[in-house]
Amino acid sequence: MKIGKATRYSIVLILLAILAYGINFAIQYAYIGSSYDAKTVCSCTFVSNRDFESIKSEELYAVPFATISIDKVNKTVTSDIYGLAKTKAIFRPGFGCTLVNEMTEAEIRNEPKLPMYKPMPTEMALIPGVGVDSSALNAAIYEAFTEKDSSKIKKTRAIVVLQNGKLIAEKYAKKINRYTPLLGWSMTKSVTNAMVGMLVKDGKLDINKSAPIAEWQNDERKNIKLDHLLRMSSGLDFEENYAEPSDATEMLFRTKGAGAFALNSKAKYKPDEVWSYSSGTSNILQEIIRRQFKTHSAYLDFPHQRLFQKIGMYSAVLEPDASGTYVGSSFMYATALDWAKFGQLYLQDGVWNGERILPEGWVKYSSTETPNSHGQYAAQFWLYHNDNIYPKDVFHAIGFEGQFVTIVPSKNLVIVRLGCTPGDNFDHPTLVRKIMAAVN
Repeated sequence: MKIGKATRYSIVLILLAILAYGINFAIQYAYIGSSYDAKTVCSCTFVSNRDFESIKSEELYAVPFATISIDKVNKTVTSDIYGLAKTKAIFRPGFGCTLVNEMTEAEIRNEPKLPMYKPMPTEMALIPGVGVDSSALNAAIYEAFTEKDSSKIKKTRAIVVLQNGKLIAEKYAKKINRYTPLLGWSMTKSVTNAMVGMLVKDGKLDINKSAPIAEWQNDERKNIKLDHLLRMSSGLDFEENYAEPSDATEMLFRTKGAGAFALNSKAKYKPDEVWSYSSGTSNILQEIIRRQFKTHSAYLDFPHQRLFQKIGMYSAVLEPDASGTYVGSSFMYATALDWAKFGQLYLQDGVWNGERILPEGWVKYSSTETPNSHGQYAAQFWLYHNDNIYPKDVFHAIGFEGQFVTIVPSKNLVIVRLGCTPGDNFDHPTLVRKIMAAVN
């Protein structure tokens, strides 16, 4: 059968289109991978003060083929993938690292600076727990660091346990200690929850009113309440996929403003109709938070002045995007002990040293199940109640690669586990059950 000239021409066009799509996809993927590496190496180097060899062997398993250049004088990191994609991240004191996206490095460096808060060490004495089986507790923690199965690498970096606000156990991996700030990934969402809560306490935000976003007021998105965003039940169309170019990867690694990007998401469902985990909604919350302040400086200082300094999270570094808005979905570093203090604040109903940091009832709201989440989610905190692996009063801040701040009110416990676990396959429920069993 002869193929006509027109048909051959159509086939060539189709093949060229497929080739062009493939090349475009590869370039997009390369830019995301390059940005991930540049940002990760920058933060691990200049925030966590870790050496490049350990960063390369542990953090860069997903994108191991980039060429990395670290400038320790100017505190920048450049990542290049086969000449297809070259990206840069810069370090600024107090702000950690930021990708240079859609703005110049000079413009980013000219943004407001934080006040010079005097850093204070986390001096927390290790004391025996009350009614605690120390042998069982230590055995549970030791097991969490032990690598038994090469197909299920744990890479636990830190475990801290507080009972009644007192440090009863802590352990760290090699080259990590109590002064090493570590990335919380999506535990940052729970910090965004606290920032919203403080503005609710100030009377600046109302979770039961429509989200104060001018861009939404002329379409169906005007019906989205702040509560819907906190509970990830907004109905917005946002693709949470990190395996390929998606809304999430574009937002975090290719745009100058994460929240500004995410608030352009269209409505897909009615509010409260579908629960859908979305880092985009957390960054929309940060965009809302920023708009409540008269100046950029006041916004940037807000979490430090009202939260971190109040409860002694002196190591906390909340990283902004290029536009100067905090990436409230993903990018906060703190020591394990300081992450534990954050959990302790919620265990204490938002009160610290007699001062109410969060509004009355906020912790209950934040830990109450979201409809249609199948027992999994509350408001920027996780539950997993329907899995019958945790008591019903337990709630968690949880992040990628096995980051956990677990709050157990019935036992007056806060359990922090930080690591770099590929595939999120760390068995956290077993750790929690064993620690709880050791505490009478």
